[in-house]
Amino acid sequence: MVSKFSIGLLLCLLTASFQLQAAISSQIDKNVIEQGETFLLLLNVTKSDIDKLDLTPLEKDFELIGRSHQSSTTILNGEVQSSTRLLLTLAPKRAGALTVPALTLDAEKSQVHTIEVKEVKQLSAVDGGVEMLSTLSEDSPYVQQPLIYQMNLVLGQRIFNASFQEPTITQGKALLKPLGEQRQYRQTLNGRDMLVVEQSWLVTPQQSGVLEIEGAKLSAEVTSRNAQPNTYRRLNDPRSTRRIFVSADNYQLNVLPIPAEYKGDNWLAASELNLTSQLDSDQWRQGEPVTRTITLKAIGVTEDQLPKLVLPNVEGLKQYAAKPIFKQEYIDDQLVSEMKIEVTLIPSRSGSLRLPAIELFWWNTGTNSQQRSVLEEQLLDVAASTLAEPTQKQSAVPTFDQAPISEEVMTDQAAIQPALGTDLKLQDENKGWNDFSLWVILLSGTGGMLLGGLLTFVYFKRKGRHVTNNKNLSKEMTSSPSMRAIKEACRNNDAKTARHALLALVRHIEPQATSLDSSKVIFSDALSEAILDLNQCCYAVGKVDWQGDRLWKAVSDEKIVPASKIKGGSRLQELTL
Repeated sequence: MVSKFSIGLLLCLLTASFQLQAAISSQIDKNVIEQGETFLLLLNVTKSDIDKLDLTPLEKDFELIGRSHQSSTTILNGEVQSSTRLLLTLAPKRAGALTVPALTLDAEKSQVHTIEVKEVKQLSAVDGGVEMLSTLSEDSPYVQQPLIYQMNLVLGQRIFNASFQEPTITQGKALLKPLGEQRQYRQTLNGRDMLVVEQSWLVTPQQSGVLEIEGAKLSAEVTSRNAQPNTYRRLNDPRSTRRIFVSADNYQLNVLPIPAEYKGDNWLAASELNLTSQLDSDQWRQGEPVTRTITLKAIGVTEDQLPKLVLPNVEGLKQYAAKPIFKQEYIDDQLVSEMKIEVTLIPSRSGSLRLPAIELFWWNTGTNSQQRSVLEEQLLDVAASTLAEPTQKQSAVPTFDQAPISEEVMTDQAAIQPALGTDLKLQDENKGWNDFSLWVILLSGTGGMLLGGLLTFVYFKRKGRHVTNNKNLSKEMTSSPSMRAIKEACRNNDAKTARHALLALVRHIEPQATSLDSSKVIFSDALSEAILDLNQCCYAVGKVDWQGDRLWKAVSDEKIVPASKIKGGSRLQELTL
């Protein structure tokens, strides 16, 4: 009969043998510590690669302060065995009975350990401790209403080896990002000089319902009460410091949905909103630009949430909107966002114009009610253009006889017209056929053919002289007041004056042309590109340097042709400036 002692000894030997063959085993150096102290976790690893060991389960209740390892190799009965000792320094994150969980390696687990952490009262910052305070701008926000989470870390003593954790969203869905830069400043309370570290975050709920925010956390070392007065010894003695953990408050919010009574196209929740408009001139004149500046400023809204403004179309008014300029500031614990748009307005006709109202619906979070901001309707009295008016009233559809032509073309037309008139007259007067009429018709036909050949010969003969005639005409136009004004404006790089002078020249050539983009005139490619560059400069937001050399070269070298002189899609090469 085997004694109880023999059974116990056998069990111990079997357990020891199992531990020697196990891939991982563990033990701790303390079972009871005070809050802020550290303890050691020793792990023995055999037959496995220690890099495969997952330490993640420890992060729930402990912070890994340090680690070291030592490897060894032994030969037993001709068999080579290797092992690794991993030493972890852990700091409990809270007081109470904590469990060091089992760690898994190659399907085997280490032992589970229990450690008691006695609570130690943390000193307030005024008493020489460390505190972390937090505030939240709203406890019952609407969906997509930005919240400001502000954290103040107050240090009443010096800290070492600190690690910081930002606030996190533990339930619900929200965007969280830092708001501005971290601030540090000194503050004196109860005669003690303290350092304050301030940081804010922007929390934007993305759905209604419960939203939980876990506060920011700090882990750091502070000097122990029993530390040596010698600085060198204190820093090199692990017992001279202790670990502290402080955290800000947690928050649980109820995010409200968009109210059913809200009528706006875009959801916008703000505590304050202003929509304003300003004109740089009260004088309106046909063809001359006026800049309108529209400003949208809101409190409690990010710049990304500001809505797009739709400008209504107005007949007789061209509108050119520049790219919006955004600005976002954090002032006096408030988020202030601004959008500014500059719009160039150009009346294309004189008389009365109506600038329609612009309205914007938004939700006032202070009064919990819908608000309507409006830019009121404006009536504009547009004066006629100061450029020279046509001397004669033109019909809506110009004919060949009404359009201005050169003396050469008029001479050719006068030469051709009698022959056509004679031919038509003969057809009208001769009702019957007789021998005399037949001879007259044959002689007229022969004469017409001879006259046609003669005119063809004259045309090709005179075609070589068109360049000289065009040069004379160009010289005549160059001496005109409009050309002199264009030349002077281009020399001074004065874009607006050059544009007015060029329009006067165009209207001199074609009285029905009311603007540079009129379909009544046709420009060469070089001049069209120069005019486009001129318009962009005149209507650009802000100052733009313009060089007049390109426009003057295009005006002096190229052609401006009335559209009424275009036949069959080709330009009249004889008409030049």
